[in-house]
Amino acid sequence: MILNNLSHLMENKANQMLRRALVNMGLPFAVPMVDEKREGIIDVEALLILTILLMKQDRIVTDLPAWIIRFKDLINHQKLKTIVKASPEKYKKTIVENLNQDPFAATPDAFKKIFDLQKVLTNTITETIQIRTSKLNSLENVARSSIMLKSRLLYGTGFRADLITITHIKNLTMNGKQLAHLLCSNSSTISRILNDLRASQFLNRDNERATPTNPYPGMFVSTQTIWNMYEMLDAEELQSDELRKATYENLTFKHDKFGKQIANLSL
Repeated sequence: MILNNLSHLMENKANQMLRRALVNMGLPFAVPMVDEKREGIIDVEALLILTILLMKQDRIVTDLPAWIIRFKDLINHQKLKTIVKASPEKYKKTIVENLNQDPFAATPDAFKKIFDLQKVLTNTITETIQIRTSKLNSLENVARSSIMLKSRLLYGTGFRADLITITHIKNLTMNGKQLAHLLCSNSSTISRILNDLRASQFLNRDNERATPTNPYPGMFVSTQTIWNMYEMLDAEELQSDELRKATYENLTFKHDKFGKQIANLSL
């Protein structure tokens, strides 16, 4: 497992935080969920990829496909596809290998197509997934614990909903190119959405929310978490402590409180 590249302390911290974030999404782990208003917003697709990348042989292997089936209409498949495409080849291979386990054969075709999953669905898998699905939290409760999923219920699963979500972040620079990178969209799409939000007076001319809202401090898990995790996993393979330290010091954690907590254990 790729997670074994991390130190025992870092591995335990990553597992703990993954489960906390997954509770926000409705998975039934007996740990406190992330307080997004205090710790930061969770990007749905970034969390999915991060979970798959670091997945071990435990209950997540059945609970995650159950979640994907239950909430398939709230997943931005284009964002998932873009993250996977932009991933280094060795980590892309790890993600696909981790998904090629029997329970993921039950996931919807739109999801399986992204990863070219080949597993065949059986009655036993179906029964197992149905049992795990019944353990998931309700849509209403998930909408209260995940601002991104709540926005998607209001505005759909496209990038418009996610852009509206991150306008809640305090002192966020509303630069089209930077936002496109953060959301794994293209700049033209983000620019068009920003124009629409200004025209509707949701944003003012400075791309700030026209109506004040309770600010969120940043992002707990974002696409930046994925890129940082790849760098940290590479760094942990280095023999030189100096090079490993330099790698960590060059990482950017502006939108990644998850990765920052792991990196602090190595520095």
